[in-house]
Parts: sequence; C-alpha cells; structure tokens
Amino acid sequence: MYCGIQHTSDIEFRIIKIKNLNDFERLKENLKVLFETENKIATLIQRNGLRFSTNKITADIGEFYAHKLLNEEENMFEVVTQETSSTSECDLIGILKKNSSLKKHFNSKEIKIEVKTRRNQKGVKYLSSLKPEKFDLLCMTDINQDYSLNQIYLITTATAKEFLDIKYSRLIFKEEMAFTSLVKR
Repeated sequence: MYCGIQHTSDIEFRIIKIKNLNDFERLKENLKVLFETENKIATLIQRNGLRFSTNKITADIGEFYAHKLLNEEENMFEVVTQETSSTSECDLIGILKKNSSLKKHFNSKEIKIEVKTRRNQKGVKYLSSLKPEKFDLLCMTDINQDYSLNQIYLITTATAKEFLDIKYSRLIFKEEMAFTSLVKR
C-alpha cells in the first residue's frame, strides 16, 4: 500500500483520469478557438446589416445563406430583407420582381419567408415549430457539417400545410415537397 494505491486498477484509473484531463484541456483550447471564430463570423455577417447570434449559429448561418441566395437569384426578388426582430413571425421579407418566376405560386408582391436549417442531417429531416399561417414561403436550408451550403429548398405554404404533422407542429421534409431549389454557384 504505497502512496494509497491498492490495486493495479487504481493505477489504470489514475492514468485514464490524466489522459482525460489532457483531452479536457485540448477540448477547452478548441472550444476557445471555436468561440473566437464564431465571434469573427458574427462580426462579418453583422457588417452586412444582418442579425446574427452565436447561440444559434446553425440557424443564423442558414438564414444568411437564404438571404444571400434569394437576393442573388436573378428572376425572383427585387430585394429580400431580414426582419428586424429575431422574434418576428417570419425571418425574411421578399419583394417579388415584376416578372418573377415565383408569381405563379404567390398572389402578393410581398412574401413572408420562414427559414429552417438542418446541418449535416442524414435521413429524415424534421422541421419543428412550423406555423404555415405565418409565412408564404418556406426555405429549408441544408448545410454540410463544415457549415458550407449544400442546398436550399423552396416550399409553398400550401405544401407545408398539406404535410404538416399538426399534433407536433412539425414537417417531415422530403425533397419532392420543394417546387425549386437553389445551390451556391
């Protein structure tokens, strides 16, 4: 019984504990880098006049991609703006162009856009807390594990309502629901 160690298992436990401590220190260092990087990303996006929170980085990056691509798409919107409050009924507002390819889907010139983002989600994609009565267009933004854009799917309110699981206010997303999709060029 030297130094309070009674069994070989005690030594093994202490070695494992030390390894875990080293892992924990590396984890803390990497989390610090992640935090600093998130703040740099937030600053870059906020410079574009958009709201961004590191607390909901996946959702806000998806919203950023939707905003950017919808504004860049030549035959859709005159302009797409972000709602001023993060608690607004929808995320973005789009003003349709006179000859917009979206006119056949919407009666109004001003379109309320809801953005739902999924990151590296394989298989079934559940879109929770969905309230189709509060938007005209649903953008399902699919991003890769490294936060790069995979694809944005556009879904009408009518389609969202048709496939909505009312009990849970969620949509089980399938690509066939989208009337079109956008990818970063």
